[in-house]
Parts: sequence; C-alpha cells; structure tokens
Amino acid sequence: MTLTTWLAPGPVHTLRAGALTMVVAPAAGGRIASLASAGEGSQRIDWLAPMSEVCLRDGFNGLAWPKAGCYPLLPFSNRIREGRLQWGGREIRLAPHPGQPHAMHGLAHARAWAVEQLTASSIVLGLRHVPDVDSWPWAFTATQTLVLTAEGLDAVMTLRNDGDSDMPAGGGFHPYFVRAAGMHIQFDAATMWPTDAGEVAIRSEPITAREDFSNARALPDDALSVYYSNWRQQAAISRVDSATLTIRAADPLDHFILHAPKGQPYFCLEPVSHVADAVNLAAQGWEGTGLRVLAPGETMRLRMQLRIEPAVS
Repeated sequence: MTLTTWLAPGPVHTLRAGALTMVVAPAAGGRIASLASAGEGSQRIDWLAPMSEVCLRDGFNGLAWPKAGCYPLLPFSNRIREGRLQWGGREIRLAPHPGQPHAMHGLAHARAWAVEQLTASSIVLGLRHVPDVDSWPWAFTATQTLVLTAEGLDAVMTLRNDGDSDMPAGGGFHPYFVRAAGMHIQFDAATMWPTDAGEVAIRSEPITAREDFSNARALPDDALSVYYSNWRQQAAISRVDSATLTIRAADPLDHFILHAPKGQPYFCLEPVSHVADAVNLAAQGWEGTGLRVLAPGETMRLRMQLRIEPAVS
C-alpha cells in the first residue's frame, strides 16, 4: 500500500426504509457516508457525522480520510506496531501510516469497493485484494452487506483468505457518531488495554472509574480513547430529546473501542474483533487479544446492528 491512496469520486447510493435514510459511497473506501432519521416535523437527526459533499464530489486521500460516516476495518483493526509482525517463520513489514511509525486500520477503507447487488434499501459491496509491495501479503476477498430497515441498520462483513497459507485476521466497524450536547453513553466492559504514547496497546487490566460507562453518562470534556475487551456487545447512545441508537454486535466482535477526541463534533464506538497490535501481543504471550487465524479458503463473518428509536413525544 503506497503512502498516498487517492479515492476518486464515484456514484453514491441513497437507501431508504421508514423514517431512515442512509447514503453509501462504494468508491470512498466502501463507506457509509451518512445515516439519518426524520425527527419531529422536518427536523433531521444525523446519527453518523455526515461526509461532506466536497469529499463525495471530489474524492480524497484514503489515508487522510474525513472523520465522518462509517468505514470497514479489514483485514485488521487499529495499529500494528511499526508495521512489523512475525508470522509463519518470517518477518512481515507493512507500510506505516503517514505521520506515524505504525500500520493502521488495514487497507479496505483506502480502496474502492464494487457494487455487487443494489435495492432500494440494501446494498452488497465487494473487494478483492491482490498483494503488492508493502501491502498485506495474503490475497483476500471481502464483502459488506448493508440492509436498512425501519428499525435501523444490519451490517455484515465477510473476510475470506484467498492465500495459500494461514493468515492472521480481524476487523470491525469504525463509525463516527455526531456528538451532541446532553448526549449520554452506556455499555458494559470488564477489561481495558492501556496504551503507550503511540496509541498501541501494551497490556490488559481491569477498567477504572474513568473508563466505566456501565451507568449511562456523558463523555468527559477531555480526550478519552480506550481499548476494551470482555464487553457485553451492546452499547447505547441517548440524545437529550430521548431518541436513542443501540449498537449490537455478535462474535467475533468481542473487543470495543471508545475514541472521543477533545473539542471535536464526533466520537467513535467501534465493535472490533481484537485489540490494537493483537498479533504482536499474542506472540508475547498475552491472552485475550482477539487474534484469529484464517486457514486458506476460510471465511470470517462480522456483524453489527444499529437500532434507532425516535424521541418520545
């Protein structure tokens, strides 16, 4: 993967179901560009921070993406320290993300996806990866199936190892939610993975009060980014007008990331299958990293649901 990956503009598709509208931009890294519901009267509630019309019209550098929408994390989530891993008796080196020493977020979000099926309320996207210099050295095929209903979104991703050897594998969903005044967050998790200065996990330990959202509360004013594991695979976002969005995930999405930068109009709640740098932490002997292995021809399936309930009048 080169250090600049320009995602040229392409057709966008608007899906509708009940009071919900979702825009999907396949050429923009297989992204959901927006997800909104109709409020009272003509009011629109954006749940995902919407991608700008400029990005959709003109394209953007896939490695300097807009902090908006929701994109796929494949074939790994978050960071691999210094882009290096030992696997199958060899050292594998990946291109670092611009501005840091680590490989980051896989490559699926920086590639154009193809539309395989399209209806008024659903879309199936596909991506085929052939290894090249500094990229993921295993061939793979990925799909996204996004189905919008009157209740919300059902999203399923698959990752198939098309190579001829075992592949470390993982992934997840990276949504950017609108951060609104009075909003509360709730989820249960038992374990966190503290990080070093480069935001790479270094160990596991029990959460403290600072990271505890088992009782619904507002995000802190200061920046907060936490890698969790042993979460109950459900999280809720409650608006001040009582409208709510519930995230539900299924195995193997047993890890979870909260990313809430200071002073930004968005925050992220990411269901993922492993902690950052899982492949190296597992090699060091840490348990519970979430690292999975796909044999040649084997497929991993990742599922997330977003359920939206309107405000109570």
